[in-house]
Amino acid sequence: MNIKEKFFDLFGMYIEKKTKRMDISKVIKKLLPYEIGINLIRLGDDGDGGYLIPDDLANLDKNYSAGIGLLTKFENDLQNKYLIDSMMLDFNNINKNILPKNSQFLKKKLSLFSNENQITINDWIDNKDEEIILKIDIEGDEYINLASITNEKLMKVRILIVELHDLRNLRNLIFLRNFDKIISKLNQFFYPCHLHINNMSKVINIAGFKVPDMLEMTFIRKDRVKDFNFNYSKLPNKLDKKTVKDKEEIILDKNWYL
Repeated sequence: MNIKEKFFDLFGMYIEKKTKRMDISKVIKKLLPYEIGINLIRLGDDGDGGYLIPDDLANLDKNYSAGIGLLTKFENDLQNKYLIDSMMLDFNNINKNILPKNSQFLKKKLSLFSNENQITINDWIDNKDEEIILKIDIEGDEYINLASITNEKLMKVRILIVELHDLRNLRNLIFLRNFDKIISKLNQFFYPCHLHINNMSKVINIAGFKVPDMLEMTFIRKDRVKDFNFNYSKLPNKLDKKTVKDKEEIILDKNWYL
């Protein structure tokens, strides 16, 4: 331990290697949504719990929602408007009265192994389901679960909705490298088709880019998109709503596109 490290250790701090501008630019560009030639629709609440997804819901077997809290309008909309049943998972006690009919609720959390309190994402997704929606909002645990999901299970997902947390850590080179591997894995199978900033986020400057701490992302499996043209979609979308109504909306930094 050198003198500088001893000084930081004295105050309970540590030194981390920061990311370079080129590295952060390459990673955040992988999140930018594309035009896909399919209209987006909004399902769920007008604020938190509402999502924009492609209007490509025909012949879906099921929706899988990890992380529910008190917000189930998205799942109820899928049931009432499209007759799509949901598998729902949360480690908290959920009032069964807010669950849509025909849904199944599992009081567990997603993790790397299965036991009485948790289940792996691969064990949770039924092998019998061929075409599904997967919605993940699990406060940072999305990364280990997206890293561990098999390609076989991932190919069942037509529409992926995920809230990405803790993006402030992209300033840390180790986090950035792991994050990049996970997003690159998704990019093999999916196109990002929508991005919305959770306006509860703090925004920090990382290598000259304004980065919010939480992003709500929607992806669509590549084989569902015909005549892909590499044009970025316009943000914000006219259907976007503020996650928290009494806070200002946060607009994506235009430098992300440079």
